[in-house]
Amino acid sequence: MKPVVIVGMGGVFPGAPDLARFWELVREGRSAAREVPPERWVLRPEEAYAPDAAPGAPDTVYSKRACFLDDEAFRFNPARDSELGVPAALLARLDPLFLIVLRAGHEAWRAARTEKLDKRRAGVLIGNIALPTEASSALAREWLGRAFAERALAGQTESLDADPGAPDALNRYVTGLPGGMLARALGLGGGSATLDAACASSLYAVKLAADELNAGRADAMLAGGASRPDCLYTQMGFAQLRALSPSGRCSPFDKKADGLVVGEGACFFVLKRLDDALAAGDTIHGVIRGAGLSNDLDGSLLAPSSEGQLRAMRQAYEQSGWSPRDVDLVECHATGTPIGDAVEFESLKTLWGPDAPAGKRCVIGSVKSNVGHLLTGAGAAGLAKVLLALREKTLPPTANFEEPSGKIALEH
Repeated sequence: MKPVVIVGMGGVFPGAPDLARFWELVREGRSAAREVPPERWVLRPEEAYAPDAAPGAPDTVYSKRACFLDDEAFRFNPARDSELGVPAALLARLDPLFLIVLRAGHEAWRAARTEKLDKRRAGVLIGNIALPTEASSALAREWLGRAFAERALAGQTESLDADPGAPDALNRYVTGLPGGMLARALGLGGGSATLDAACASSLYAVKLAADELNAGRADAMLAGGASRPDCLYTQMGFAQLRALSPSGRCSPFDKKADGLVVGEGACFFVLKRLDDALAAGDTIHGVIRGAGLSNDLDGSLLAPSSEGQLRAMRQAYEQSGWSPRDVDLVECHATGTPIGDAVEFESLKTLWGPDAPAGKRCVIGSVKSNVGHLLTGAGAAGLAKVLLALREKTLPPTANFEEPSGKIALEH
């Protein structure tokens, strides 16, 4: 891979609607986890909350805590959002996901030098989870409910007038349309695509964007990830998997780690070839010299395979020409699930090798301790943390870490 550089970034995170406040959250080792805000769930929290329910009990959650975006993040602000390139009246009818994608994407694009760029040779690649959102769920209730009423009340059509307050029908495209809308709002003609590769999505999008630049098909790419599905849907889903933290506290590598905490948000980066960025006078936040891809052969959703992780990491190091022992900081996936974190730690130890030089140490951490698990935006959040740490020359702490897990030999 030829060097590809990151020249702009933008993000909207729980407890941090912009990158400046995101870095404050990370630097201070704080967590954005909190109890579900009023009216965020379609059910009242007390109706769904059942901490003592049997495993797999339907329609229940055993934690009301997650990392939620603040209202400021998805409330239209005319002074701030009038330049997003989408009419306010339309945005008001769309799921809040559209607004956070536009905000994060515009913030990243404005941070790059694009005055002389041919926008026909710039595109968008984003990771976005293919799950129901609040607006798409409301749309389904509206139309499925009407279909039922039409059958039950045949001939009584006067009672079936469409609700003027119903969600816009465009919300049926809530997975793929946000990326396309971002490309159109910025006037980018190099195409747009959305992928859902689960937790790998945003880093996969960055890797594919680098491929476009290396192949000469584009001169700039906007890439990253977003995730804001219906938060009761994800809370119940991870509760059914028994992966949710009962304490509502994401504690990667810690003795008290008891599961993941769901987050939401969006984060994007502008990528260029190194020579083009230098010629344009861009600020270079980081250089990508290698990227590895793999898929587990033996792993599962909650118990990943070290073999698959090692294949991906070894590809990246081989491309970059680095040794793992050259590295001072590793931003881990580390969701706070004891099994998954232990597997990842063992993968890093194996990658490092048995004969590490005496006294040589590497710092590890996970941004999920701050903003939760952003699913298809998770990798982008971690990448933003690393780039800001480089800029500020600071090794960032991991929130909620007190005592290492007995399954993880940190001292070795």
